[in-house]
Amino acid sequence: MTVGQITTAMAIALAISASSTSCSRFAARTFESSDTLYVGVAAARNSAAYYRGVQMALDRLNAERPHGSRPLGLRMPPEVQTTQVAVAARFRDDPAVIGVVGHTGSAQTMEAAPIYADAANGGRHALVAVTPTATNAQVTRVNRWVFRVCPTDDDAARALAHFAIDSLHLRRVAVVYRNDLFGRGFTRTIAPELSRSNVTIAERDPYLADITEYQAYAARIARSEIQAVIFAGGGVDAADFVRALNNESAHPAILGSDDVASILEGVKTIAANPAPPTNDRRRRQQTPVATDDRQLFRGVRFTSFYDTSRSVDGNAKQFAADYTRRFGQAPTPQAALSYDAAMLIGRAALAVGPDRKLVRDWVASVGTSNSPMHGVTGDIRFDDHGDPVGKSVVIGRIAP
Repeated sequence: MTVGQITTAMAIALAISASSTSCSRFAARTFESSDTLYVGVAAARNSAAYYRGVQMALDRLNAERPHGSRPLGLRMPPEVQTTQVAVAARFRDDPAVIGVVGHTGSAQTMEAAPIYADAANGGRHALVAVTPTATNAQVTRVNRWVFRVCPTDDDAARALAHFAIDSLHLRRVAVVYRNDLFGRGFTRTIAPELSRSNVTIAERDPYLADITEYQAYAARIARSEIQAVIFAGGGVDAADFVRALNNESAHPAILGSDDVASILEGVKTIAANPAPPTNDRRRRQQTPVATDDRQLFRGVRFTSFYDTSRSVDGNAKQFAADYTRRFGQAPTPQAALSYDAAMLIGRAALAVGPDRKLVRDWVASVGTSNSPMHGVTGDIRFDDHGDPVGKSVVIGRIAP
């Protein structure tokens, strides 16, 4: 996931700045001014999976809602998203919005959290946010208005370590991590898990996206008889790193964090000349053959919070089938987790009405005073911090 370092002081300052005029804007409108209750989606507009998941949830909720209850709609963020604080403030100041699915990254969610709590106005217009994909452990510790439906980075790191130890029986690995809040946190969790099972971390290398030259790291790894590289970072970055390893004729197993699932987005087109012709005339007739280097990424493994092939619940199977039929492709983890987040908010609104505090309290009660919600990504029950209890992490693989 994409995260960055923020401080509490900065977050509070941003919250106060964005909140200074919220009372007058909010007071100018009421819930009664809209026949529809809206679920906001705090994702980039080109991130189709999040919107598709939310829309499918709202369609189902509207089909099942009791007679006389208000319909539910999807509210998009501003077309130009200057800051995540501004996006959050826009949703908070819209009285028809009863909850937000988002934000999608940990730093953005932590930055926006004081806005959802409406800290500057004593919480009068606070709004629940349920993030589908913000995985940093601190996300739900900022305040009581932010929940998540995905496991944490710590959960994923432990699962990947156990796979490396129990399934691959590794003894010597390298760790390459993005040098930010996410990468450092993932490494702090996975390193002791590996060490406790006598797995040697022979290399521990930080990188900066779009800056680091991977060839030096790859050369050292090639000389160190590394069995596997644990890559905590982005998919396109992982693709560049695998290419650097290939240039050194090194082919260790690659085990990555969840974003490494997008490694095929880093595929590059290459031109390969056919076999040399036997004479000059045939040489002039030859043209390069376009191909790509996706074969380098086959067998790469990564953590995942959703896998359609492992869905055994009838509700989850139906979701996957409906999504595939509607959009022409299988649902991604982002789509499935967004579906579950929107279902939580929508069911809360149908149960208790448009009162934002009651909506938040209903979400918080899932799995305690209310029954767990049977989501398509697994049963959801929240602990006291707003984290889901017992959500599973699976290990995916780029198909050979």
